[in-house]
Amino acid sequence: MFTLLIPLLACAQTPAEPPKPIEGPKVSTLLGDAPGITYLGDWTSKGCPSRSFPRNIHFEQGGNYAGVDLVSPCPVGTQCAWSGIVSYQGIWMQQGQTIELRDIGGTGERGPHPTSFRADDKGFLVESGCNYERGVTIPEGYTAEAVTPKVVQ
Repeated sequence: MFTLLIPLLACAQTPAEPPKPIEGPKVSTLLGDAPGITYLGDWTSKGCPSRSFPRNIHFEQGGNYAGVDLVSPCPVGTQCAWSGIVSYQGIWMQQGQTIELRDIGGTGERGPHPTSFRADDKGFLVESGCNYERGVTIPEGYTAEAVTPKVVQ
């Protein structure tokens, strides 16, 4: 019995080292510091009760942002007087779990454009009751390049 046990123990592998947690921003809470949401990058909302069209938002480090509202994109294979894609940009500032926005220009006056976002406890952004997730919404016949918001310097 001991002769079988010894070879089995010799072949046993040591357990793998547990994965290291990803370092991210910390948020102070009543229970101590907790991981916070990273706002940077692309976010999208396909629509919500207060807005019927998709919106893509891009946040850059340094406080710049850009947005694209896909109000009424021109259908594939047609000619339209207005593309229905409204872009705008501005600056943002983080206040706790909220981002405050100031619009400084764009290609259209349609709106209203967002003025603030807050992070929820599931890692999503919320703006006026509209939930956002990571990524961009791409209408049929369009490319990601055409509808991804870009900050123009």
